[in-house]
Amino acid sequence: MIHRWLLLFATFAITGVILDRAYAEDDVLIKRVKTTWRAQDGATIDDILSRAAKIAHFVPRGWEVGQKHDSETPVVFSWARSQGDKPDDAYTISWNISAKGDMSLGPPYAKTMQLGWQPFALSLIAREMADEYPQPNVAFLHDTSNYDFVVTAQGELGNLLKKGRCTIGDPVSLDYVVLPKEAPKEDVWRLQISVNCEIAGPSYFTRDGVIIFKKTNSDPWQPASFFARRIAKYPPGHWFEQVEPDEQKAFDAVRKALKGPR
Repeated sequence: MIHRWLLLFATFAITGVILDRAYAEDDVLIKRVKTTWRAQDGATIDDILSRAAKIAHFVPRGWEVGQKHDSETPVVFSWARSQGDKPDDAYTISWNISAKGDMSLGPPYAKTMQLGWQPFALSLIAREMADEYPQPNVAFLHDTSNYDFVVTAQGELGNLLKKGRCTIGDPVSLDYVVLPKEAPKEDVWRLQISVNCEIAGPSYFTRDGVIIFKKTNSDPWQPASFFARRIAKYPPGHWFEQVEPDEQKAFDAVRKALKGPR
């Protein structure tokens, strides 16, 4: 009987040591992600998450280390939109650590975090709006200063919009777009906003004008709509002084199509 108890005690002791070692290893991996990963603007994970929690419906749940898969170990952060959400309603963000120590962030919705805290918060709130979630932080979404992370040849986008007397409306979207594997281009971040500008200019720009910018990896943001190209090319107050041939050609084609055959 004594031998059986001694064996049972030894088993528990060994199991406890193994679990303690596993927890310690998990803590090391989590700390490693927190201390080494950085957004493109230099922000840390803790900074981004704490700021997001103050601005969006973003309630941190905790960290854990997932099961190793294909030589990668996922370090997972979970969060919810509300304190009362059930565990099954939680969202997750993963940093997959390769055998070489490289870290890849996912899933796609979380990749706006790579741009910094403002883009991540904007993407969260924009998704709340799309999902019709109650009481989204619309003021943050419409504040032009929160778009200064997009830098053009003329300066920061938010500052340019302010100087151009533009206000941001709905919808707003900031997404990481994953292209098909056979696509010749890389995946991109895509920002699209709608604006009203109290300045002289074509109404299709100044009323519900569409501004789109895209970027890949650490490359600069590139204009991807006609209005965005004008903002990146000309200073505020001079956006509509010049005729853009490609733009004119496209609008003429639209007008012709709307008139139909004669």
